[in-house]
Amino acid sequence: MATPGNQQQNLPLAFGVHRAPVDAPARILRQIESEAQALAVAMRAGGHKLASVAASIGKSEGYVSRLRSGRRPIPSRLVGPLCAATGSNLLRQYLELQAALNDNCTRRQVERLAGMLRSAA
Repeated sequence: MATPGNQQQNLPLAFGVHRAPVDAPARILRQIESEAQALAVAMRAGGHKLASVAASIGKSEGYVSRLRSGRRPIPSRLVGPLCAATGSNLLRQYLELQAALNDNCTRRQVERLAGMLRSAA
């Protein structure tokens, strides 16, 4: 026997209104020195408690604490969920910047660019 009105109840979201993470300004990104610092700054800036971030990514508070302090590396599979949990893309931006800076040019690319520089002078 069905009860009337049960299917029309509005249920609140568990963690409030979800919004896409926003990019951090470049002047802040340039000052970040590690992925752990990026996570810590994003959490502090958004006023996110350790418990809420841990619950939203499905990990323990201790594990997130180790990520935030740099005692554990942040796995790439958690970058997206951590950005969503903090509402900031600072961690993703930092990792992308580091990857771009560490991109090794091949010898062919170096020779091509050196030739372009010689011809421009």
